[in-house]
Amino acid sequence: MVSTKLFALLLSCNLLVTSSLIVQAKELKVGIGNIYYPPYYFEQDGVMHGAVIEMAQHIATNFGHTLVFEQYPWSRIQLYLRQGTIDMVILYFKTPARQADVIYTDIPHIYDSSYLVSKRGAAIDFDGDLSKLKHYKFGNVRASSHGATYDNAKGLNKQLAVDEAQLLRMLLRARIDLAVANKAVISMHAQHSGTFDKIGFINPPIDVAPAFFAFSKAQPSAKQLANQFSIEIKKLLTTPKYQQILIKYNLKPIALNNTATPSVSD
Repeated sequence: MVSTKLFALLLSCNLLVTSSLIVQAKELKVGIGNIYYPPYYFEQDGVMHGAVIEMAQHIATNFGHTLVFEQYPWSRIQLYLRQGTIDMVILYFKTPARQADVIYTDIPHIYDSSYLVSKRGAAIDFDGDLSKLKHYKFGNVRASSHGATYDNAKGLNKQLAVDEAQLLRMLLRARIDLAVANKAVISMHAQHSGTFDKIGFINPPIDVAPAFFAFSKAQPSAKQLANQFSIEIKKLLTTPKYQQILIKYNLKPIALNNTATPSVSD
C-alpha cells in the first residue's frame, strides 16, 4: 500500500513538472521595432532576417510554434506586452520596470555592446569615465538605452537622432563628436553606406548587456514558454549552429563558460 501511494505521488510530481514545460504548438505574435536593428533583426525582400530572428525561429520550430512578426514603434511594443496584444519580444534587456510586465528566459542568448564612436583618427582618450568627456558633443538614437552609466550621466551634451543612419551622418558632418551606439548595428549601417573606413571605435565599451527573450505576463502560457525557450537556449549555445549564426551576421563568436552561459569575447 505504501509503495503504491509513493508511486502515485512520484507520478503526480512528474506530471506537474512536465506540465510546466508543455505548451501546445501555437502562433506567437512577436513584437519587432519598426526601426530595424541589423544584424539582430531586419527585413530583406519581405522576409525577416537577423541573428536573433534565426535563434528564435530555431527554438520555436523545435516546439512546433509559428512566429508572426508584427512591427510597431518601440513604445507601443512595450504597451502591447503589458496588455498581452503581443506574446513576446526577442531582444529585451532587464530592468525593474520591464520585469513587472514580462517573464524572461533564465539565460541570455546574446550580448549587446555599446561603444563610443568617433571619426577615424580623432584623438580622444577614454578611460571609462564619461565625466572626463563633458566638453564633447554626444549623439544617440532617441529612446535607445546604452547602460545606466551613459543613460543617467549628468552634464553631457546629448543630441538625438531618429535612427543609426542619421546618427552616422551627424558624426561624419561634425554635428557631434561622439556617437553612442551598438557596435554591430552601427558597423552594419556604416558598411551599407560605404563609410565604415571613416569611423573608429573607442575602447573600453561603455556597456555590455545580456539580452533575453521575454514573454507577456498577460498571456496564460508565458511561464511555460519562458521555460521552453530557456531549455532550448542552453542546448543551442553548445552547438556549432549558434556560433555559425553569429559568424553569418558578422558578430564576434562568443565563448561559453562551464555552465553554457555566453560570455563576451569582444
